Order: sequence, then C-alpha cells, then structure tokens
Amino acid sequence: MSKKKVSFQGLKGAYSDLVCRELYKDYKTLPCKTFQDTLEAVSCGQAKFAIIPVENNIAGRVADMHFLLENIKLKIVAEHYQKVEHHLMTLEGIELNKVKKVYSHIHALSQCKNNIKKLKLVPLNYMDTAGAAKYINESEEKDIAAIASKLASEIYGLKILKKNFEDKKDNITRFLIFSKNSIKLDINKRIITSIVFNTKNKAASLYNALGGFAKNNINLTRLESFFVNKDFKQFSFIIDVESHPDLKNFKNALYVLKKYSTKVRILGYYPASTFRK
Repeated sequence: MSKKKVSFQGLKGAYSDLVCRELYKDYKTLPCKTFQDTLEAVSCGQAKFAIIPVENNIAGRVADMHFLLENIKLKIVAEHYQKVEHHLMTLEGIELNKVKKVYSHIHALSQCKNNIKKLKLVPLNYMDTAGAAKYINESEEKDIAAIASKLASEIYGLKILKKNFEDKKDNITRFLIFSKNSIKLDINKRIITSIVFNTKNKAASLYNALGGFAKNNINLTRLESFFVNKDFKQFSFIIDVESHPDLKNFKNALYVLKKYSTKVRILGYYPASTFRK
C-alpha cells in the first residue's frame, strides 16, 4: 500500500535511498527517474513520503528544485541532514593499481577530485552515483571503478577499494521530506517554517517584506532567490524561519510579508533537525 512506501530520485543504492532506509525502516523504497516523478508518486498515492535533496554544504543547492518547490502542492513535513561518505569501488578480482577510470555523478567527482588526481584516474560523469555502481557491475571492462555509497556496493556486488574517498570529511546534504498533509506539531518546540514568495517590483520591497520577521523577533535561517520562469525579469524567494505558523508573532510577520509581495505560500512547517545548533 502507498502508506508503506517512500519515494526518492535515482536507482537503488543512491544516497537518497540510504536516507529513506534510515528514516523509514518499515517502509519500502520507491525509486523514481526524476524529482518531479518522486513528488508525483506522493501526489497520486503511490507513496506516503518523498525524500528530496535540496542543498549540500560543498556543492551548493540542487539544480531545479526551486522551480519544483514554487509549484508543488505537497507539504514539507521534515528535514534531515545526512553525512555523505563516498567510496571507491569496483568488481571483485580487480585491484586498485589496475583501475584507470572512475565513474560517478558530477558532484561526487568534484567532491573527490583531489583523491582522484592522486591516483591518476580519469573522471567520467554518470547520471548518478548508484547508476555508476550498476554500470560497473554490468560492464566487462577491467580498469574501471565507481564512486558511490556503501549501500550501492552491497546492492551491486562491488568491493570497496578506498573508504571515505571524499576530499573533505564534513560533506553534508540537507534533505526535505514531503507528504500530502502537514503534521500537527507542538508550537512550543523548535519549528522551521518554509515560505516561497514573490515581491512587488518596487524599491526596497524585499527589505520591507522581511522587516516583519525582524520586528517580531523571528530568526531567518535561509534566504535564496531564483528567477521566475527563467526570464530574468522577476525573482522568487524561499525563506526558512524559526517559528510556528500558529504563533502570533509569525502571523504579524506574515501580514507584513504579504503586504509587500504579490504571492506568498507556506511550503510547510516541521521540527528543526537536531543537526542545527
């Protein structure tokens, strides 16, 4: 049944799959081709939750997710920060000194570029990390390896040549969890609320729109902009604030935000991750 499935983008063994298994141990994972498909799996009832990566402390924000967030009808119900551990892997019987080429997602290759250079490997881009591991499993080449998760090595029967192959050990990705309905939360707990809005095309509109949060003593933890329809003429903004929508000071701040905006929508509210200090 849909209530026992959680969707993610990528093949089995992807880092999103790893997060699904850690957070929802009693759920089956549902691999999807795209982020859009991942979210639609929840909308149409195939899955109860969707898990999407939105930003990484080294690679930055995930491309195109902002455009999906602007139009999504689902609610953000949780956040999760995952430490990313890349491993260099290949087929059983192939030793490290025989490997000449390494496949992985462009971000994984970038996050391991120093170690790749040290081993004098040729980096080759693949659609995703788990896909690269699957390719190695199915290939007859004897001089190739993949950079992927430990889970991927287990699923595709690969041996790990180098553990923790990433250049920096504090590699963290933030994931958001989506569902059809919001979850009731205690307003006295530390809550994050995510909002998307468009400001009016007037001087100081953004400054004035956000002023209500400062006046009402609400901490802004995230502010990002992106072009609407990619036409370079109008911006949309996504903010995360530390407050619950039912609190009076939040309602006051939201009133000010709407006053200086053409569109305002709450994407969801959820418990602040314990990763946040």
